[in-house]
Amino acid sequence: MKKLRFYLNKEFDKFMAEQFLDEKGGGIDFGKNILKIHPQLKSAKLNLDQRKKIISDYFNIYYQKREVKIKQKIKRIKNEWIKQENKFIVITENFFNGFQFSHGKYIAYASIINCNPRFLESKTFQFFYKKSLADAIHTIAHELLHFIFFDFIEKKMKKDIKHLSENQLWDLSEIFNVVVLKSSRYRHIINQKFIIFYPNHKRYIRRFEKVYKNSRNAEEFIKYGIAIINAKK
Repeated sequence: MKKLRFYLNKEFDKFMAEQFLDEKGGGIDFGKNILKIHPQLKSAKLNLDQRKKIISDYFNIYYQKREVKIKQKIKRIKNEWIKQENKFIVITENFFNGFQFSHGKYIAYASIINCNPRFLESKTFQFFYKKSLADAIHTIAHELLHFIFFDFIEKKMKKDIKHLSENQLWDLSEIFNVVVLKSSRYRHIINQKFIIFYPNHKRYIRRFEKVYKNSRNAEEFIKYGIAIINAKK
């Protein structure tokens, strides 16, 4: 894995705001969260025909006023991540029994909205620039863990996951991340107070934590997790 790169991309940020204004998932209303931070976008939520223009105009003004501060914050987050990056990679690849992060240009895009989506194929993700350093480090670790998780199951566990729906696989990946990042493996990297699960996943957490303790590596933990997700009860 090459060093994580950090960028600011206003046009990409605009596009993601358009996508997430009506998005809900895992018990979270992303559009509502956007409006908490940017109440000026309420008209974009209500006016579909003008949504793109309203968002674009607002983002242009916001970026113009705050771009210097945003870039300064990106630099601080980048410097903080650099201190932990090699340690995170070694710990994670060890947990995956020697399976390595695939090659690629891993990119973290700063965003003025707090949705933090990730894109597996391009190995990119967004993070809310106003996060504290500790919260930002958690977000970065969370998204990078997604990349190796999905790469691993695609290459090593296709038969195991073939009966999972897309939604079940998403549930599995998110719960996996929460439990693994809360573990002692990452206690020197992750501030655990920032590890928050989706409300709809609350019912799974304790069972996942229990089987995690009996798992020697990521593959065993994933297999246990699949059984829990597939259970009728």
